[in-house]
Amino acid sequence: MSRFVITIGREFGCNASSVGRKIAAKLNVKFYEKELVEKAAKVAGMDESSIYNIDGKESKKALMQHYVNEFDYGTTSGFYNENAVEAQASVIRDLAQHESCVMFGRCADYFLSDFDNVLNVFLYAPADYRTEHVSNFYNLSVKESKKLIKKIDKLRRKWYKYATGQDREEINNRHLMINMEKFTVDEAVDIIIKTAQMK
Repeated sequence: MSRFVITIGREFGCNASSVGRKIAAKLNVKFYEKELVEKAAKVAGMDESSIYNIDGKESKKALMQHYVNEFDYGTTSGFYNENAVEAQASVIRDLAQHESCVMFGRCADYFLSDFDNVLNVFLYAPADYRTEHVSNFYNLSVKESKKLIKKIDKLRRKWYKYATGQDREEINNRHLMINMEKFTVDEAVDIIIKTAQMK
């Protein structure tokens, strides 16, 4: 394939990070996740410590907040300004112009909507599947997992709306949607790579 970008949007709890990392490894390209956050923060002139505002207390409440803080650009108030949005868009578009890669979240599907060499993927799953995955992966109770999923979903919808002016559920920018309850990680990886090769 010539230069390409695969963006991956997802519902929290779909094991989407594993999918993205395996795609990047198979295609021998970079996988951008938190790096997009850090690069954008530098461009925006933000203190990187404000991105991951983690409480050091070893309590369930602190751990839950740690999970919330680490998952997304836009989970702290410092991101809600035009400079931060422009920085995020600039970093994403600059990377897409210069290298093949896999981008994870961060509204990349929207910011690259006018690029021809992009495949926008969205991974989702039923609530029970997501709850079980989060509970097992993060060693949380079912109640805690449901609470975390609800909170992160809300934060992601809020940030996407602020950064793009669109609802996160909008499907027009998505080219491929996969229900992760129906496919293994490896199967999803193969589907996405084959689709990218056809595009």
